[in-house]
Amino acid sequence: MVISLDIQRAFDNLQLSSIRNSLDKLKFNSKTTETLKDVLENREVLLQTSQGTAAWSQQKGCAQGSCSGQVFWNLVANKILSEKWPPNIHLQAFADDFVFVVAESTRAKLKSAAQDALSIFKCWTDKHHLQISVEKSCNILISKLVNGPTIKWNNVTIKRQQSLKYLGVTIDNKLNWIPHLLNTKTKATLLYQNLSRIAGSTWGLKKEFRRHLYFTVAERMILHGASAWAYPLSSRQQRILISIQRKFLLSISGASRTTSTAVLQVIEGILPLHINAQAEATYVRNFPQKRIPTYKQDGYFYRWVQNRGENRLCPLRIPKRTNYSSVARQTE
Repeated sequence: MVISLDIQRAFDNLQLSSIRNSLDKLKFNSKTTETLKDVLENREVLLQTSQGTAAWSQQKGCAQGSCSGQVFWNLVANKILSEKWPPNIHLQAFADDFVFVVAESTRAKLKSAAQDALSIFKCWTDKHHLQISVEKSCNILISKLVNGPTIKWNNVTIKRQQSLKYLGVTIDNKLNWIPHLLNTKTKATLLYQNLSRIAGSTWGLKKEFRRHLYFTVAERMILHGASAWAYPLSSRQQRILISIQRKFLLSISGASRTTSTAVLQVIEGILPLHINAQAEATYVRNFPQKRIPTYKQDGYFYRWVQNRGENRLCPLRIPKRTNYSSVARQTE
């Protein structure tokens, strides 16, 4: 089960006292800590009225777009993130977007584990005077269970959905990533329509500029989060990616609409999107482990590189008697 929690105006409602307490617990240079505390002192809001200037003390809030706002929020959120959760419970966060991943073998155990995790999280939010928006929170059940457990926050049921969006990636309850690719196809179609208004196949931008826009804008948007949904790719996913890429290939080449997609890819020297997606997923998954970021196809090894905005698979020349681990060390 995946539970997404939305905190109401997290940065605006963050208490300055919570930030000060978090700074006190830091084992850091005292002068730096005192400097950060000085930023929080004597904060007032002034408002010019007909009767003069009105002022009141500011006790909460750190601007989300400020340089120090994210740092202050991370100091407070680090407490709940560093909590010793059971092995079957994982808490993930990016800024104020929190997601619980809970795994259990039965419905009763799943409900108990999820509610226990939410109880601990509620203690943290109550301590820092933060509120959860139940209307914007949701959960999905990734299981073959017909009826999953009902999860509640403060006696209010958290709605269950077939999919949820987190950091630009749509996670569905079947983990086939089809809803994500369909949403991506809609955005890519809108992008293609906007591009068609300023550049046609025979007018507007030059061919090299249309090609550059494809690699730097369209392809980057389509392959967002590929390390999660492109490993491995199903045949249906490949068909969706090819249909997305075809529109841009026609715009770049200026060819007839009856031209096959494979021919367009060969003429323009552009790799199929599903190969680029698999290559990027392999690269991202292998890089943290210090392995050689390669992609194997037709018995040959390729390395995914990005050069001048273009993603390419460059063949690796590996001698027959060369140890694979030694090649990995050379490419790090």
